[in-house]
Amino acid sequence: MPRGIFITLEGLDGSGKTTQIKRLAAWMQKRGLDPMVTRQPGGTATGDRIRALLLDSTSAPIASMTEMALMFADRAQAIAEVIEPALAAGRVVICDRFTDSTEAYQGGGRELGSDLALGLHQI
Repeated sequence: MPRGIFITLEGLDGSGKTTQIKRLAAWMQKRGLDPMVTRQPGGTATGDRIRALLLDSTSAPIASMTEMALMFADRAQAIAEVIEPALAAGRVVICDRFTDSTEAYQGGGRELGSDLALGLHQI
């Protein structure tokens, strides 16, 4: 069985990623494909808990490095639990955000640097 395809859509909050992902998935389904749609952070039970922690405005501020570590913890779980098995089964995986967003938000926005974000991605 051929390996699947991994597609990510990146962009700012409110830029239309979710709308475009829904359209792309519907287009693929009409053509007999069964795309797996997921998101970062989130997409697994563990990832959803990490997402809730990251978005919880009532908790104490999260240090920049902690935030990046949580993003990569979520990603590692998603790769192991959702993304890799789907790709191995030959499916198309469409992901709402991935490494480019981490590089932008934590690397740039939190001033941790692209080298750190991309280095962690390689690991």
